Amino acid sequence: QQQQQQQQQQQQLQRFGRDAQTLVRWPRSSHDPPGVSSEFPFLATRVGITLLSTLSTWFLHLHNGYSPVLASSAATLLISTCLDKRLGQAAFCGSFAGMSGAHLAPDVSSAMVLAMLTSLSYEVLIHAKNLSLGIGGRLGATAFLATSALARYRGVASVGRKVRRAVWKTGGTGFPLSPIVMTMMAFHALGAMATIFLREASDESGAADPVRASSVVGLLGALFVKDPTSVLALYGGSFVGMSLPSRLMYGSAPGNARSGSPTALALAAAFGGAGAIAGLIHGITIHQGYWNGGWGGKAGLCAFAGCWVYRGLASAMDAVKSRAR
Repeated sequence: QQQQQQQQQQQQLQRFGRDAQTLVRWPRSSHDPPGVSSEFPFLATRVGITLLSTLSTWFLHLHNGYSPVLASSAATLLISTCLDKRLGQAAFCGSFAGMSGAHLAPDVSSAMVLAMLTSLSYEVLIHAKNLSLGIGGRLGATAFLATSALARYRGVASVGRKVRRAVWKTGGTGFPLSPIVMTMMAFHALGAMATIFLREASDESGAADPVRASSVVGLLGALFVKDPTSVLALYGGSFVGMSLPSRLMYGSAPGNARSGSPTALALAAAFGGAGAIAGLIHGITIHQGYWNGGWGGKAGLCAFAGCWVYRGLASAMDAVKSRAR
């Protein structure tokens, strides 16, 4: 009996060792993880899901006391998991608009108008040859346009009160940037790396889907991180993590990824760097008073801008290196 117990313990240790090696070996695949679905359900279904996601997120955070990040990520996960994976993008886009504050959508009628504008913006996006496919933050940027249209209609100013502390002042911390900007950059980078880790961990898992991976990161942040600014930054960084590695790192169009796999360090550096840039942009908008107070899609817009800035800087560096040769 003792020999049998020892053999069982050895077998358990061997299995544990194999599982540990599997977790450490990241990224696993030599190609891009799955991107967002290129297939879309019927028009009526898409519109219905976008409206439902916008209104449910708006209701949960304005009338039930849930944080906007928790409401958005939970609604998206519920729809994409329980209904149809292909509906995740419509649900995600609608939930971003639903994160808007009461100054933009104070009642049900305003929220309904916002939902319809978001649905229209989403339809334009997917019918414009899936514009900017493979770049994180495009769904949030789409919701931002719908929110801005509603704000213009209701006469809500896009620029509010500025933060008194300047962006570049240390405030006694010893860092060259303000604490707000440092927090935004750090948690954006963390969110981006956490999301791409989930996606690259396994091509077969549900978390490999970029919409679900981003929602999981946002949901965990909302549940376990107390600071609201840090939670929003983590969620914003997860949108950067939705990018296709080949598109963000090399500028390759979807479906034309480079052969070979980037190293784990290169992947983390690229997504962490793009996330930090997105956090810097987001922090600057807070200091300057742009779109503050709960402007739906703002975090996605900053992530979208951060990805393109990173891609521009990477292209410029590649051009300099090629000339030096």
